[in-house]
Amino acid sequence: MKNQWVLFFLCSLFIFVLIYTASSKLFNFSHYVNSMQSQPISKWVSTTLTYLIPVAEVVLAYCIYNKDLRSIGLLGTTFLLFAFTGYVAYINISGLYSTTCPCGGLFSNLNWIQHLYVNSALTVLSFFTYFYYKKW
Repeated sequence: MKNQWVLFFLCSLFIFVLIYTASSKLFNFSHYVNSMQSQPISKWVSTTLTYLIPVAEVVLAYCIYNKDLRSIGLLGTTFLLFAFTGYVAYINISGLYSTTCPCGGLFSNLNWIQHLYVNSALTVLSFFTYFYYKKW
């Protein structure tokens, strides 16, 4: 019974984070587009990611919600967070602090160092959740 509550809490946390970040991007889409365009990546990559990231976040949240797809959703969330954390680490290492974070919502109020800490913690937690789910 205890395992069910832990898994329920962790899955709910990731569903909330994914839906929250996707919806904050979509509800303030013009700001999100401008933030994505200011990133130090090529124009076609930023344009593609502008649409792909919120869709991926919603799809992953649905996969975590759906018991039959939960494993895929948790693994996809881990990879997505790993990629985000790598990008934030790159921003911190390269010193490109002048770019704005396109995350949206409360996450956009974090500086890049704080963002690295939050993303790292979420990445480790998603990795743990995936293996916890597979083991349980």
